[in-house]
Amino acid sequence: MFFYFGAVSAIWVLNAVRWSFSRTWIDGLFTLLVLISFGQSAFFALFAEKVPLSKAGYLIIHVLHRGLIKLIFLELIYLLFNGAMWSVTNQKRWRWGQLGLVIYTLVNVILLWITDEDWYRSITGHVASGLYWCLLIGISGMGIRIAAQRKDAIGKTFILGSVFMLLNELYVLIYAWLHRWPFPDPVISIDLQRQILWGERIIELLWFSLCLVFYQRTIAVAEAVEQTKLAEQLKQERLETELTMRRLEQEKTSVQLRALQAQVNPHFLFNSLNSLSALIDDDQQRASQFVDELSQVYRYLLKASEQPLTSLDSELDFIESYYHLLKTRHGNGLSLTVQVESDYRSGLIPPLTLQLLVENAVKHNIALASEPLHIRISTDELGYLEVSNNLQRKRSAVLSNGIGLSTIIAQYQKLEQPVPDILEGDGRFRVRLPLIRPIGEFA
Repeated sequence: MFFYFGAVSAIWVLNAVRWSFSRTWIDGLFTLLVLISFGQSAFFALFAEKVPLSKAGYLIIHVLHRGLIKLIFLELIYLLFNGAMWSVTNQKRWRWGQLGLVIYTLVNVILLWITDEDWYRSITGHVASGLYWCLLIGISGMGIRIAAQRKDAIGKTFILGSVFMLLNELYVLIYAWLHRWPFPDPVISIDLQRQILWGERIIELLWFSLCLVFYQRTIAVAEAVEQTKLAEQLKQERLETELTMRRLEQEKTSVQLRALQAQVNPHFLFNSLNSLSALIDDDQQRASQFVDELSQVYRYLLKASEQPLTSLDSELDFIESYYHLLKTRHGNGLSLTVQVESDYRSGLIPPLTLQLLVENAVKHNIALASEPLHIRISTDELGYLEVSNNLQRKRSAVLSNGIGLSTIIAQYQKLEQPVPDILEGDGRFRVRLPLIRPIGEFA
C-alpha cells in the first residue's frame, strides 16, 4: 500500500510541477486524473472501515471514479490527437459522446442509489452494471485504435497506458461477473485484489505520464523549429530590405550623377562659349584649338553616363582637355600637375571623378595670377590616386548643391569599393581615391 501511494504521489507531484510551469489544459487534466485515482484509492484504503458504506455505496463511488477517469481520458484523446483539426461534425459527435458517458454514469449511480441489494445482485442489475463496464472497456479500445494511427512515441506510450487501463477494467468486469460484486470476496483476499488493481494503475499512470513528456517535447521541438523558421524568414526579409535599400541608393546615385551632368553641361558650355567668343577676336588659332578641346570634352561627357567605370588613362586624357578650357578662362591663375605612374594608368575609376574634383577646387578657391591655384594629380605606392590643391578659399560665399563629393563617395559605395579619403591640413585639400584594378590584374 505504501509503495502504491508513494508511486502515485510522485507521479502527481511531477505532473503538478510541470503543469505549474506549462499552464496547459492537457497537463492540468492529467494532474486531475492522477489526483482522482489517488483520492479513490486512499478513501477505500484508509477510510472505508471508519465510514461504513453499503455495497451500493461502494459501487457508486467506484462508478463515479471510473466515469470521471473516462471523461478525462476522452478529453486527453481529443487534445493529443488533433481533435481541433477534426471536421465540425466529428467534433460535435465527440462532445455528444462525452455527454452520453456523463448521462450513462449518472443513470447507473441513480439505479444503484434507489435499488436494493437484491436488485443489483440479480441478473438485471448484473447486466446493467456489466454493460456500463463494457462501455468503459470499449472507450479504452477506441483510445488504442486512435492512438495507433500515430506512429511516434506519443502514440505508442498512449497505447500502452490505454492497454493497462483496459486490463484494469476487464479485471473488474470479470470479477463482477464471477462473484456478483461481493465485498469482501471470500475467494480472493481484498489485499490481493488491491495489489492487482493498484499495480495495473501505477503502470497505467506511468505510461500516460511518459506520453505527456513526449508530447511536451514534441511541442517544444515544433516551437523551436517554428522560431528558427521565423528567424530565418526575418533574416531573409532583412536581407531583401537591405538589398532594396542598396538598389534605391544606387538609383539615387545615378539620378544625382545625371542631375549633376545636366547642371554642369549648360553652365560649363555657357562659360566656354564666352571664352570662345573672346578668343575669336584675339587669336583665331587658339579659338580653333579651343573648339577641338571643347568637342573632346562633350564627347566624353556624353559617353560617361553609359558605363560605371573608365580607365584612369581615359580620365586623364579627358581632364587634359577639360583643363585646357579652364586654363583659357583663368590663365596664369590656374595650373595642373599630373604625376601618375604608368603602371597605374590601367586602373579604373568612376567616370567624371577627376572633373568633379577639379571643378570643385576651382569653384571654391581663388584662381588669380597673383594668387594662383595649383592642382596636383598623383599616385602613391599604395595604389591610390590623389587629387590635391592649395587652400585659398573665396572670400564671398559660394552657392553649392553639395552633391559633388557625395556623388563620388556614393559611386564607390555602389561599386562596393573602399570609400575615398577626404583630408584637409597643412594648407592643402586632398582627396585620395582607391584605384580599381581591371579583371586579370589581381595577381
